[in-house]
Amino acid sequence: MTGPSVSTNKSASADNTTLSTIPRLISQVLPIYEIDAASLFQRVGLDLNLLQTTDVRVPMAQMSELWQLASEVTGNEELGLVAASLFQPAYLKGLGLAWMVSENLVEGLKLFIRNSQLVNTALQIELVTEGDELFIKYKRDTPSSQLFNVQPCAIQLGVGFFLKMFRLAAGKSIPATGAYFTFPIVEKLDVYEAYFQCPVYGESDFNGISFSTKLLQELLPTHDSDLLALNKTAVGKYLASLKLGAISERVSEVVSALLTSGCPTEEEIAYRLHMSKRTLQRKLKAEGQSYSTLLASIRFDLAKEFLSTSSMQITDVAYQLGYSSPSTFARAFKQQFGEAPLAYRSRY
Repeated sequence: MTGPSVSTNKSASADNTTLSTIPRLISQVLPIYEIDAASLFQRVGLDLNLLQTTDVRVPMAQMSELWQLASEVTGNEELGLVAASLFQPAYLKGLGLAWMVSENLVEGLKLFIRNSQLVNTALQIELVTEGDELFIKYKRDTPSSQLFNVQPCAIQLGVGFFLKMFRLAAGKSIPATGAYFTFPIVEKLDVYEAYFQCPVYGESDFNGISFSTKLLQELLPTHDSDLLALNKTAVGKYLASLKLGAISERVSEVVSALLTSGCPTEEEIAYRLHMSKRTLQRKLKAEGQSYSTLLASIRFDLAKEFLSTSSMQITDVAYQLGYSSPSTFARAFKQQFGEAPLAYRSRY
């Protein structure tokens, strides 16, 4: 008998996966209805304990089954709105925290859209300005929108979480000007209006939500440029890992964790991964990588992020990335990008 499982292949974005934190959110909803989440997850082939203790990604096919089953056993076809009401920034990992400390809601929103594959590899969102309103629309004719049309709870959460995130970041009740769904909602219109507190339209041409453009441009009380830089770095590293093989990803994670204590050697990384240096080299080669290439890529990516989005001193950046001295860092950076770190920063 095959036991519950989840996909751990982060390199296969074509498989359409989502963060494990999203099914975890569903597991927080089920006890409200006195339903054992672990048992229900098993019925769709998901191990709730694994999801709660391991950073894995879940195939969207299983998510669709989970939403359907959860809706059936709770008897609530608007379960996505319940999940949206419980949503917290941490469910989006560093992306949610970066959103919270962005300059304003629009900038946080754009950051989310640019990095939306972290949440769902098939997700496509567009912003449309009409008059003084900004519309956030889930694009149609994509695998993600087809999924949402099959299971309305997913799109309820997908639309509802924008309102929750905006209110959390702004620290006040941000009113929406309209919420839109492609499926009929007339029988439960009062439920939708109670959550969104604005006009809600069913059988619309798109799934999405709209807000006053001016309201979204107000400076956020939680804005912090340094925290924003750190969380953007974390998001970038995670997204990069989706394109890496399993060993390359593990090497990248260990290297990033050790850089602040000095540049880790290949032997040290191999030891921490419980393999010989030769075995590590062979496995990296099979994924089209080498240790030196991965190390350089990580350092330069982080360097650009620190220089362009934070106020860290060049000396601090150098030591943060494991360089022996600021001059060594400056030479390596100029050789790679053709300009000194200070010149690069001045362009931002």
